[in-house]
Amino acid sequence: MELHIQSEFDCVYLINGELVERADSLTMSEYDVAYITVFPLDTSLLPYTIKLVNADNVKNEFALGIRLSSEHYLLVLSPRRPIVYKTTAQQYPVHATSRIGRLFTLVKSGDVSAAYSMLTDELRASIDKKTLEAFFDGYERLVDRTWEHGGAHKFYLITESGVARLHSYALKNEFIDDIAECDND
Repeated sequence: MELHIQSEFDCVYLINGELVERADSLTMSEYDVAYITVFPLDTSLLPYTIKLVNADNVKNEFALGIRLSSEHYLLVLSPRRPIVYKTTAQQYPVHATSRIGRLFTLVKSGDVSAAYSMLTDELRASIDKKTLEAFFDGYERLVDRTWEHGGAHKFYLITESGVARLHSYALKNEFIDDIAECDND
């Protein structure tokens, strides 16, 4: 099984006693117990440890673990601050480094006009703003498939219950030209 760890902050990991700088793709047995200690590089954040058992889905305030497919497991880590507080507004955590990540963040934050402007003229002609907004409805998170360095731009849309659906998108002249659901592999 491939374990993919993505954090929403700069950090290093101690995985079963071994210091790791990046954990994009680690091979492990599905039935292994893994202890992952996160050491943030920002001194205002606190370290913490996550225990993975049998690659079961994990969901707490610091970690979201999702079985993407029979061969891939994703662990997304959030920062731990000395003062824990909750806001009433829902946040959609995503590394908005990819175009699709920025599109998702804009739609979820309610700025559909700005998101709509990221599409090609051809795609805007075929869908309206409500259709774009409805496409991401029901998903709480977007995760880029950074461990695959092929030509396709792939990402997972993840529901609140932890179901991950693989999608791809195409670019044309730096604008998003197409978004399609793929078969999970």
